[in-house]
Amino acid sequence: MLPAGGARVPSGRAGRKQPWLLTRRSLIGNLALLSRAQARVTPEIVRLRPEIEPLVALIERTPRERAASMAAEQLRRGVSYRQLMAALFLAGIRNVNPRPPGFALHCVFVIHAAHLIGLEAPPESRLLPLFYALDNFKSAQERDAGQGDYTMRAISGPLPAPERAAAEFEAAMEAWDFERAERAVVALARRRSPAETFETLWRYGARDYRNIGHKAIFAANACRTLQTIGWQHAEPVLRSLTLGLLDFGREQRVNGYAFADQCYVGNLKRTREIFARLPGDWASGASVTEAVRELLETLRQASPEEVCAEFARRLAKASATAGAVWDAVHLAAAELSMRTRGANTIVGIHAVTAANGLRHAWLAAVDPQTRLLLLLQAAGWMAQFRTWAESRPGPQDRLRSFPITAIEPAAAAEPLERSLAEIFIGNPDASVARAFRLAADSGSRQAFLGAALRFTLAKADEVHYYKYLAALIEDIPLMSAEWQPHLASAALYYAKGPGDPEPEATRRAREALRGLAPA
Repeated sequence: MLPAGGARVPSGRAGRKQPWLLTRRSLIGNLALLSRAQARVTPEIVRLRPEIEPLVALIERTPRERAASMAAEQLRRGVSYRQLMAALFLAGIRNVNPRPPGFALHCVFVIHAAHLIGLEAPPESRLLPLFYALDNFKSAQERDAGQGDYTMRAISGPLPAPERAAAEFEAAMEAWDFERAERAVVALARRRSPAETFETLWRYGARDYRNIGHKAIFAANACRTLQTIGWQHAEPVLRSLTLGLLDFGREQRVNGYAFADQCYVGNLKRTREIFARLPGDWASGASVTEAVRELLETLRQASPEEVCAEFARRLAKASATAGAVWDAVHLAAAELSMRTRGANTIVGIHAVTAANGLRHAWLAAVDPQTRLLLLLQAAGWMAQFRTWAESRPGPQDRLRSFPITAIEPAAAAEPLERSLAEIFIGNPDASVARAFRLAADSGSRQAFLGAALRFTLAKADEVHYYKYLAALIEDIPLMSAEWQPHLASAALYYAKGPGDPEPEATRRAREALRGLAPA
């Protein structure tokens, strides 16, 4: 249930396997290979776990131009991929201000995307994304230093009693109280399971759209990264996340919205009103084509409040299921990435990555009322993204008409290699029909996405190339089969191509990694 104070989940929920159990064991590897000078840590910096602290400190203090060779040397000397990933993530957590959640903090957000892209990459390129993320952290560290030189400090004040931690956290979040919430989330991390802790966090990640969705993105990526690196590193991560979720307070207007202007308060009320009246299969993944088209048209035209009211009505009347809503949400996000231009391009990209974060929260959440709230928030946020993009004043930023459901496959088939060689060159509008034809077949779709991935690995010079593609790779299989080609085709709209130059950071990474190739 979702009480007035927020969601709470009892411990020991039967029958639900926790992937966290696979990551509880300590990191292994010989970090003693770092010298004493390299491992020295400034006393006022918050201490991390002793097995990872020296490597984090080394990353923090190595100059950007030497970072790739340093990382390659550590890998040669026995540091594991998982250790390097954990240290890089924690370096961003400790060194980059989570307020506002965005900008330099993308060095934290990108870690999950880099890991996913690495898993999908050819064997010879699997480390490139992590090395890209390392260079991005060094850039973010420099940027953040010029804006106040934030460093996470040791937490102050007593922690709440374990039995009061969840209630104290919820009360602090409702009051937008940074210090109380930070202490409470540490108490939660120490005494609750990972799933229980994030159950309390999911709705706070989704309640506030400001800074174009980064709060939900931060929550989802913190959860997914901790699943890989281990819950033993949760405290500093959850502290940073909590501060980010509370940024802007109630009154500050960002992206056209103060907190009260958004759809959260209305959706919280709708959740409590309609939950008992929902049909038993409301959360089903089943999706009807006509329902998706109607929901998508509502997302194109209606205000955020009207969208949420209509989606709630349809769920309660059994004229739409959660599966249809999610199909419409992902299509609306991808369509916005196709419609945006100029300064609005970043808005369309974040519609896709925010939908991805909200979908992950929906999949991870247990409480059905929390899931309903997340579903309504996802719909409302897509309308907020569109409304914000429509309000931008520049004529070069205006949204164009580009209905994603009107895309048709190219009439004639082409040799696959020729298509992949040409499809990422030039104007994506000129190639989208060819991309759609490839995406309609599961085999050629993999080849198409593989080409996008190879260009990202080699050419990416900005974090959103990783984040955008990773979101699509994760979300395409979650769509109904009918709509998967539409979502895949959106990969063209923020992608590198064969004519783009290879950045200096990629060149340094390739050179540093050359010595790691197996004999």
